[in-house]
Amino acid sequence: MDLGLGGKRVIVTGASKGIGKAIAQGFLTEGARVAICARDQTTLTAGAAELSELGEVHARPADMAKPNGPASFVEWAAGQLGGLDVVVSNVSAMEASDYRAAFQTDVGGAVSLTRAALEHMPDDDDANVVFIGSRAASVGVPWMPAYAAMKAATVSVAKSMALEVARRGIRVNVVSPGDVLFPGGSWDRAKHDNPKLYEAIIKENPFRRLARPEEIADVVVFIASTRASFVTGANIFVDGGATKSLQL
Repeated sequence: MDLGLGGKRVIVTGASKGIGKAIAQGFLTEGARVAICARDQTTLTAGAAELSELGEVHARPADMAKPNGPASFVEWAAGQLGGLDVVVSNVSAMEASDYRAAFQTDVGGAVSLTRAALEHMPDDDDANVVFIGSRAASVGVPWMPAYAAMKAATVSVAKSMALEVARRGIRVNVVSPGDVLFPGGSWDRAKHDNPKLYEAIIKENPFRRLARPEEIADVVVFIASTRASFVTGANIFVDGGATKSLQL
């Protein structure tokens, strides 16, 4: 299936490892041109070196929690790529209970990023925004209540933004992963540091396993493609059926 992403200009934040890196890889595989960022220069440089084997990659450190961090990265990326077609807001402070810090990054940073990106996007349905949410937004997460609350707010932001920019032909969606396992990630650490929690999460998933980053990336890339041209304002779960309640 041709997803029509060849030559598209794409931003992916938090792309030095894990889900973000897999998303960048997915776009590159489809022939897109990609600009990525992350907070840590070392992991970003290493990730960009791997990704550059697949296509055109531009990388620059950026902190979405800083007042001008999102906008300055967008300006730089748009300059490198000659404009923007897709922005993937993979933003999170991963704060457990600090609501102020979580809001500053997860909501404030994501909104600043996407608002700045919209100024560089053409008015057509090839242009779109994908927020990376979480199933945590729809379930109780007593060990990370601030994170869950901010991901719920992300869904609301996306719904409103989708209606706001629809007349421009621009689409806005959320892809909400379930629990994802990758080296250095939170569940990789839990596997060693909190095996009881890890085993409980495994048992909670009908497939009795956690997701791979590539399984999230495949959905993000499809939603950002012309094959999903009539999908906007949606919150798409990629959680292996772990969220069992009815989603309206």
